[in-house]
Amino acid sequence: MSQIESIWGKVQLKSSPEKFFGFFRNHMGDLVHMFPDHFQSFHFVEGQNFDDGSVVHWKYHLGIPEAVKIKMKNRDEARTIIYEVVEGDALKHYKVFRAKLETVSGGLNKVGGSFAKWTIEYEKAHENVPSPETYMELALKVSKGLDAYLYRN
Repeated sequence: MSQIESIWGKVQLKSSPEKFFGFFRNHMGDLVHMFPDHFQSFHFVEGQNFDDGSVVHWKYHLGIPEAVKIKMKNRDEARTIIYEVVEGDALKHYKVFRAKLETVSGGLNKVGGSFAKWTIEYEKAHENVPSPETYMELALKVSKGLDAYLYRN
């Protein structure tokens, strides 16, 4: 019997957590232009903004071209967004696939400063499916690149 598993990773932020979260909350489609080696296209399927419940279609590249439809769940007060795959290539390998982005503010009294934390929750379609490390690697790589961009601008 399968069960929900999870992996997580985090990236220290030089940019402000509010700015980093704001990018994913309001401009996530710009990743296609910023990281064309990884993202081929993005468009809304339901909704016209990055509002809670909006559904977006992504084409991306993780060794092979893939596409998914993702439903977004925004928790603005907690600077958290949950991306749940509702259709597409990821569901060939996973019965459940959710990625959660949290941005956490560090202060003078907090060790480690500000960071972005990605958590991927998944349920394998069968026991031979590996954990989604390639998805996590992509999320962390893009987060580092985006943070460097936001810090400079």
